[in-house]
Amino acid sequence: MGGDGTDVKPQSLDGSANILLELSALLQAGRPELALTGKTAAPAAHEEVAGKTKDFAQFAHDQYEDVVALLAALSMKLKSASSAYTGMDQATKQKLDDFLANSTYKAAG
Repeated sequence: MGGDGTDVKPQSLDGSANILLELSALLQAGRPELALTGKTAAPAAHEEVAGKTKDFAQFAHDQYEDVVALLAALSMKLKSASSAYTGMDQATKQKLDDFLANSTYKAAG
């Protein structure tokens, strides 16, 4: 489908959406574990070090969750766009088929 210099391929949109979902799943498989920060608690580490480690781990975990949510949302938007373009293509095809099937050629003059 094209127009105004835009060329859209629903298969490409679907492929990109699938790649984003795969990336999200890979990130989830390697997610940071907050429980591991317990190993840096007192008395194994100084209180300030333990606190900073816990703060950093919480920040990293929050950032991770945001990225996974963003990738999933982008994937869904791409799937939605692909469906919309496919639906438009089908509607246009149906209109053209109806026109060709239900019209009669009349010679000029």
